Amino acid sequence: MPYYAVAKGRSAGVYNSWGDCKDNVSGYSGATYKKFDTQSEAQSFVSQRSEGGSSSRSSGGGSYGGSSYSGGGYSSYGGGYSGSGSGGNSSAKAEKIYVDGAARGNGRNDCPQSGYGVYYGAGDSRNSAVPLSAVDNVSQVKPTNQRAELHAVKHALNDIQNEHASNPNSSKSYEIHTDSTYTKNSIDNWANNWKNNDWKTSSGSNVANRDLIEPTHGLYNNLKDSGVPVELVHVKGHSNNEGNDQADRLANQGADQMR
Repeated sequence: MPYYAVAKGRSAGVYNSWGDCKDNVSGYSGATYKKFDTQSEAQSFVSQRSEGGSSSRSSGGGSYGGSSYSGGGYSSYGGGYSGSGSGGNSSAKAEKIYVDGAARGNGRNDCPQSGYGVYYGAGDSRNSAVPLSAVDNVSQVKPTNQRAELHAVKHALNDIQNEHASNPNSSKSYEIHTDSTYTKNSIDNWANNWKNNDWKTSSGSNVANRDLIEPTHGLYNNLKDSGVPVELVHVKGHSNNEGNDQADRLANQGADQMR
């Protein structure tokens, strides 16, 4: 069974379920956590990343010790990895994936040239520029910037899922960077409420883009439930952020290819 070690969160310790772990790290700035196959490795992760003292309690049959950690490991954005740990199965720095969408004449044209971009780094074969016509029936579903952004996030999550499937023992972590607050909030914050409300908004109207939000939210949660550290991170657009600028460039290349 998996063990989830929380070295820094609302309550440090070793937990037997992702749900308990998530409750302790979700939204917690600088959270430090990791999934292990054995309880001893998980406990070692917590104790090695504690700055002082230890305690022991039980949580779902597990025990934990330690309190806080600031010398590397998972941090910021609710669990993205930004340093290097020294415990068992230590992870590399979080892979940052930048996504963006483009819809020219968004809100004005009936079928604007649209596309999305996914950027991993210079010369990376996974970099993608995709026209929206390749993933949507644009004759029936109007292309929008919001749909392009959601498709980009879904693309990145599918990449992560495929990578994890090919190497399930990897402790690699991921950050998906988007300049769309709508996209981040739809997946991270609003989807659960919409789902519980039969995919209706608070005003009773149907949730726009449900056909994209629902499976993307499901994929995001499935990865987290599997212990894959993945977070959506909002970045300011057009602010000389190299990754975001390159994703924007790829999104426009995708839009150029739309037919």
